[in-house]
Amino acid sequence: MEKANLTDYFKFYEIEAQYVLDLNLLKEAYISKSKTFHPDVFREDAQMQHQALLVSSYNNKAYNTLKNDISRAQYLVDLNLHQTKEDSKVVLPNEFLMDMMDLNESIDDLNDSNTDKEQIAQQIANLKTDIKSEINQFAEQSNWQNLQISLMKWKYLLRLEERILYSD
Repeated sequence: MEKANLTDYFKFYEIEAQYVLDLNLLKEAYISKSKTFHPDVFREDAQMQHQALLVSSYNNKAYNTLKNDISRAQYLVDLNLHQTKEDSKVVLPNEFLMDMMDLNESIDDLNDSNTDKEQIAQQIANLKTDIKSEINQFAEQSNWQNLQISLMKWKYLLRLEERILYSD
């Protein structure tokens, strides 16, 4: 069995570590690795089959991470901030936090009117559109600190969306 690099998803697929990826190329690499390291290929050797299971699991995790813009951006941040030791405390901007406080209060005050829910959901959707643009911009610029902040904003908005779904 060929040796697989299990330290970095990009190295595993032998593609450049960058935000903008050719998703077809990524899928081809995933399928190739799936064929090469499929556990059934190594049925006769338990140790090799175990290793193939590990690599196959890594392949699935790597592919699912890299095929999604948000998880790929977070992976790049994790790789680059860890490597450069720039992982100092990242703080969300006060203006954003104030806006989130207002949205949280609006969600707390929701009554049974779907109109209110829809308005808040639309506000969040608009903010997500803006933040997605930030994520794309900072990722393409390899601006890891600001990308991390944008990803934290994204996660915050996902939690607010979830609150709206379960508010009654």
